[in-house]
Amino acid sequence: MGFLWNELIMKPMVNILTIFYSIFSDNFGLSIIFFTILIRILMIPISFRQVKQMLGMQSIQPKLKKIQEKYKDRKDRDSRQKMSQETMALYKQSGVNPVGCLGPMIIQLPIWIGLYRAIFKVVPATPEGFANLSFYLYSWNPVISKVPLNSKFLNIDLVNPVQQAGTVFAIILPIVVAFTTFAQQKVSMFKSSDPRQEQTNRMMLWMMPVMFGFFTLSFPAGLATYIIFSNIAGFFIQIYVLKKLKVKNTLKEFLTLSSPEKGDNDSDNVINNEEVTNGITTIQRQDSGRSNKNRSRRSKRKSRRG
Repeated sequence: MGFLWNELIMKPMVNILTIFYSIFSDNFGLSIIFFTILIRILMIPISFRQVKQMLGMQSIQPKLKKIQEKYKDRKDRDSRQKMSQETMALYKQSGVNPVGCLGPMIIQLPIWIGLYRAIFKVVPATPEGFANLSFYLYSWNPVISKVPLNSKFLNIDLVNPVQQAGTVFAIILPIVVAFTTFAQQKVSMFKSSDPRQEQTNRMMLWMMPVMFGFFTLSFPAGLATYIIFSNIAGFFIQIYVLKKLKVKNTLKEFLTLSSPEKGDNDSDNVINNEEVTNGITTIQRQDSGRSNKNRSRRSKRKSRRG
């Protein structure tokens, strides 16, 4: 497991950071920023898939509610099993996967952990760390001749925790992290017809930014830089994705800090959500049709050979 982590996460991450360091005039802060933008651009297809899945989940909420109402007063094991089967059948029929909504979050978690460790690998604090750095650098990487690297950016040492960055930055960075986290969450959040889910969404909308802002004090300043620019890039990418999928009023809802009210806009959103769900289902039917054709061709070839 350690070998795969080093080969698939740590070494590519360390080398990309150091190559950007060489490209951007030995500036470690700019290397983290452009690394962040690169990761976000590569995740655009996953963002499209995530939004489609979330819109699909939103469009089937009335049907899910009917299934829950149907078995609301039945507490026996068989009824619970039937409710689960009907729910899974609805997911399958609509082409919706609840786990698909978590794609970017799942992918970003190893990136956060890897970047946290990569910062200390690229700019180590001890002589032993400099010796270990050669293990992670590819032989063709030109930054080998520039070790040790400069970890300063805007007069902040990106290796040190944010709380050691001086009074001004120790106050500003957590606030910026909290605000950008709120902004990205708000533009990524969809209204749910389930009151409990809507309440949970609202609680997470306000609680997560506060938590991230507080934790930022103990993060390296370089990781705080990554989170800030990842949130900013994610905000604008989400706006772009929603615009491409013709989801209306998203930016307006963000600016008013409120969920959409029921009315014409909601009906338009439901239509758009159903179009997305139908599109997902159509794609799956096309894929299954192609696979069936391929199977029939293979069987004909076998029969001819026989």
